[in-house]
Amino acid sequence: MTRWRRPGANEILLAYLLLAAIGFVLNWLSRSVSPQSPLLSLSITALLVWRVSRGGRFSRVILIIVSCASCAVTAFAVARLWDPAIIALVIICVAQVALLVSPPVYGRTRRPALIPVRARGWAQLVRRPPVWLLPCGLLAGVVVTLACLGSMDWVAIPGCRPIASDACSALAEGYPLRWLTAKQSEPVISKGALLKDCAQWALASTSVLYLAWLRPTASPNRSD
Repeated sequence: MTRWRRPGANEILLAYLLLAAIGFVLNWLSRSVSPQSPLLSLSITALLVWRVSRGGRFSRVILIIVSCASCAVTAFAVARLWDPAIIALVIICVAQVALLVSPPVYGRTRRPALIPVRARGWAQLVRRPPVWLLPCGLLAGVVVTLACLGSMDWVAIPGCRPIASDACSALAEGYPLRWLTAKQSEPVISKGALLKDCAQWALASTSVLYLAWLRPTASPNRSD
């Protein structure tokens, strides 16, 4: 129990692998595009995790890149899919990156000599963000949502019966969902689409800010 209260690289990597398994299950249960062979993907992840446990520095870099890429791809699907499992997947990906950049895992891959260290507790690994991070993430999400008004396309007006050519099409703005249209020269805002777009960009912005703030600065305890 003491080893789990003060986790080292092995315990942290085991937690990473468990999160990866949960992520594959959520990805399969959600409406997102599941990998063609989840067992193969999980097997490759397990192999890379084993290599990191043996001091594989390059394998750790691969896992960090894959986790960040998965976080980005999943976050950009929040508005389109609008599934609680998608939000959970984003949180899992962020937690995985936090575990990989933790001092115990980083010390395991140090060269030329490995540095065996242990964290004071799990709270030290996935650290609580500062107070300013959430408001800044929400503000950045709103700014990006408004900036995406530059993305425009012609869409059909629901329930419209055309009388003349192009009478039932309107220019819609927003990304990924078109939430602002002009019907009969009057702006029409889809509140649901606006909320989904804003939630997606706020989640993506907050995740980016957290990962940028998160760095292995916590002072680890060298194991005995």
